[in-house]
Amino acid sequence: MSDRIVEAVRGGVRWVHLRDHRAKSSAFELVVPSMIARIRSVATDTGISVSGRPEVARHLSLHYHGRTHPDAIAEARKSLAPSTVIGYSAHSDDEAADAVASGADYVYFSPVFRTKSKPEADPVGLGALRTCCDRLDSTPVFALGGITPENLAGCLDAGAHGVAVLSGILHAEDPTSAAEFYLEALRHSHQESER
Repeated sequence: MSDRIVEAVRGGVRWVHLRDHRAKSSAFELVVPSMIARIRSVATDTGISVSGRPEVARHLSLHYHGRTHPDAIAEARKSLAPSTVIGYSAHSDDEAADAVASGADYVYFSPVFRTKSKPEADPVGLGALRTCCDRLDSTPVFALGGITPENLAGCLDAGAHGVAVLSGILHAEDPTSAAEFYLEALRHSHQESER
């Protein structure tokens, strides 16, 4: 998977979110430094966050993404450097608002659309995404779940700051081209909204 991540960065991805919920922290921490080096060898300006492991984020000076409960964000905030960007994965606007109140700098809101990675999860839809974006006002909300180049414009129209993509890029035949395709769709959406 690390090769595919590097290919995505080569295609223009500038934020990589590392997660492996099954791996032990010690094993995760052993592998991540080489991944960071490979990612940064392609693009030094790539932001990197780690999911659910504040101790790894602290030790490797990475950004952090919480995934268990909004209250855990406040605990992570106390243990991480002030410059650490902290995010949270939310599935309702109430949960998103609680995470921001606890110190989250941004929120992933999901699943917006049906997704192959979690087929059992009912999509929240663009209406719920809009409600979340309106409620959080100036806090960036990133749409996640079933995002394609064809439907990302609807996410931006609903107020999302951007989109987070996993399968659409990393499971693509050519992750570099897939990343370029998503970024072109984002540029096109921004140009249309400015007209």
